[in-house]
Amino acid sequence: MPATALQHFQEDIARATAIMTHARPLPHAAAAEQLLRSDLLRSAWMFAVGALDAYFCDAYTDIIAAMANSKSRQPAITLP
Repeated sequence: MPATALQHFQEDIARATAIMTHARPLPHAAAAEQLLRSDLLRSAWMFAVGALDAYFCDAYTDIIAAMANSKSRQPAITLP
């Protein structure tokens, strides 16, 4: 597992959690308050989705780079 990608993922998830923690206790009686609260909760959700996307892209790139390094060290390896 790529350590740097995992670290960035954990940092991004921590930010999303902080946004949710901030948004939960906000008042939501008035329409404007409901909009603000739901916007914050939605942004936390999208932040988490972005964190997953970045992590999987980084992990995929790491796998491709490791395969390329293996091929350069062992030319007899055939890659599909």
